[in-house]
Amino acid sequence: MYTNKGFTFVEVLLVIAILGVLVGLAIPFYQSFQVSSQLDNTTQEVAQTLRRAQARSMASEYFSPFGLHFESQKFVLFRGDTYIESDPFNEPVEVPGILSVSSVFGPDIVFSRVEGRPDVTGSITISTTYGKSRTININELGVINVL
Repeated sequence: MYTNKGFTFVEVLLVIAILGVLVGLAIPFYQSFQVSSQLDNTTQEVAQTLRRAQARSMASEYFSPFGLHFESQKFVLFRGDTYIESDPFNEPVEVPGILSVSSVFGPDIVFSRVEGRPDVTGSITISTTYGKSRTININELGVINVL
């Protein structure tokens, strides 16, 4: 007797349809994960750069204070009391396009030499175009907390 050992066309189409639905459901979750990952990474990078500016100020590198300058799509580690865009010592860091950076205290924060105290206090917010955000707080003693 003859037995058929293959798949029918309907069975193949059914498997392809099920796989298509699963992939279609997985894509939004992956995109959300990717955005959250970029948000977390950028928040940590801003906090680490703040701490680095503070440490360099406390060490009195180049006998100068250090600070950060914030723009919506980048932040810049700079040397001195004020941000000068053309300074060759600046260390700019670009922010991914779906994120933006803002602060409640204005575009610059500078840490004092030796003590490492900030000239301004408040929070820095990193936001996504999808409404998620993370906050970094800096108090008058220079303690930097990621919330």
